[in-house]
Amino acid sequence: MLRWLPNIISYTRIGLVPLVFGALLDAKFGLALILFVAAGFSDGLDGFLARRFGWHTELGAILDPIADKLLLIATFAALASVGAVPMWFALIVVARDLIIMGGAITYHFVVGGLEGKPTLVSKLNTLMLLLYVLLVLINAAGLLPDGLPVDLLLDGLKVLLLASLTISTVDYVRTALRGARMSGSRA
Repeated sequence: MLRWLPNIISYTRIGLVPLVFGALLDAKFGLALILFVAAGFSDGLDGFLARRFGWHTELGAILDPIADKLLLIATFAALASVGAVPMWFALIVVARDLIIMGGAITYHFVVGGLEGKPTLVSKLNTLMLLLYVLLVLINAAGLLPDGLPVDLLLDGLKVLLLASLTISTVDYVRTALRGARMSGSRA
């Protein structure tokens, strides 16, 4: 019965998405920060439980990355709409995640099957995106000390993110093409 706990946690994270989105649109950055951190904690918790106790399920392999993508898409969309992040940057992040989700769905129906195991590059990219959002939220909530060069930090992180977004997108495409070739050679 407990093997479904990671999936329930992923569903909970999906349920937090509209709450984070709404808090951001209402400029309640402190609340959005708390909800975003809770969602991030739930991501770590469901992954830990699945690995530690072998509670892996096919549904969990799909739910976990969907929950992550929905959280990041909604957060970047809301942050851009309130002017907390540049619109062009949010569009790049959101477009990339939508392309990856669309590609995964297409791959599933055209090639068949889909391994939801993220690569190291993908994990690093997601970590940097989360750190960027956290820094933006902490800054918007007024929790950073005066004199900290926040704009410089955010600009530097944006440059690193643009590079990691590009590298991880190429890695996703390369991995998908290799999987499609291998699947075609087995047919």
